[in-house]
Amino acid sequence: MAFSARRATRLIRRLASRKYKPFQLRRRFCEKKSEEVKKVSGSEAGGENPSSGSTRWASWKSVAAMVLAGAGVVVYYNYEKERVLSETKVTTTGKPQLGGPYALVNAETGKETKSSDFHGEYTLLYFGFSKCPDICPTELKKMGRALDMVDSFPDMPTVKPIFITIDPKRDTPERLKAYKKDYHPRLICLTGSNEEIKKVSKSFRVYFSAPAGDEEDYLVDHSIFFYLMDKKGEFLEYFGKNLSAEEVAHKMCQTIREDTAQEKLAA
Repeated sequence: MAFSARRATRLIRRLASRKYKPFQLRRRFCEKKSEEVKKVSGSEAGGENPSSGSTRWASWKSVAAMVLAGAGVVVYYNYEKERVLSETKVTTTGKPQLGGPYALVNAETGKETKSSDFHGEYTLLYFGFSKCPDICPTELKKMGRALDMVDSFPDMPTVKPIFITIDPKRDTPERLKAYKKDYHPRLICLTGSNEEIKKVSKSFRVYFSAPAGDEEDYLVDHSIFFYLMDKKGEFLEYFGKNLSAEEVAHKMCQTIREDTAQEKLAA
């Protein structure tokens, strides 16, 4: 059956219109998928994945929150520490209650010497023992140098150095008499019974620990201070092991000048 040209054209258009829409939909679907694939691959290559970015942002927020929380704990701790210290702070005035009357044996004369025998003079006391291998010799040498420096000032009175043993068992008057020759010529060495030594040590709050028993070769652990006493035998100042001879001399001069000035005002 022959078709006319007009009829053939109409048929071709009808068939084309039926196939076009499914074909167009499939093409658009493929193009859309291709674009999505390109976007994903591009974001992975460039590190711009939206999901990874949101994850990083969440991580940074967590870190920031932890830092702020830690800072808050530190600030609160410091606040509480200052508050507790301010509440427990104790203000002290005056001088510590150190020293007191004593009666010991002078190693030079073998006779009893009382603290009142030194009234009218400034004294510098040190507690130690003659068999001390290093600390006591070092401190007594430092004491001597400090006294020589104080003596060099015309306005300074004479300060009398006193060594009180904390080892009366071995530090007899004879031993101390020989021991003092190595130190300052004005040094006075005192000893006594165990009870007397404990009493005077306690009054100056001197710590010492000696082993009990008949052992002869031992060391005595003890505190290390110089005690400066005024003309009435009352405590003025103490100087620790950490100070040099120059520092001890300077502080002694300063303390004695202040005491002398107060004495003149009271007169």
